[in-house]
Amino acid sequence: MTQQLTASELRALIKRTAPYRNAQAILADEWGSRAMENPLFQAPITVADLRFAQDLQAAGVFPVKLDFTDYGAVQRWIAANQRFLTADDRAWLQRPFE
Repeated sequence: MTQQLTASELRALIKRTAPYRNAQAILADEWGSRAMENPLFQAPITVADLRFAQDLQAAGVFPVKLDFTDYGAVQRWIAANQRFLTADDRAWLQRPFE
């Protein structure tokens, strides 16, 4: 069974807002290329971005690229994207495995 998006998530999806584009960049593994487009502003990934990406996958909007339930997959993703993550992001990603 797929999860339903919240009203604000659905609105972000329909309007293709910045939070949606951030989640999409995470799932498409394009955060680094987005940072390269604008080297003056390299925002870190936030927990909200990760949560929205997870919700989009759970709702079936995107195919599973980052399996948030697979410890190895999460660890590999963290290693590959470490420069864009904060300590809070890493803690949120690793919390289900503690």
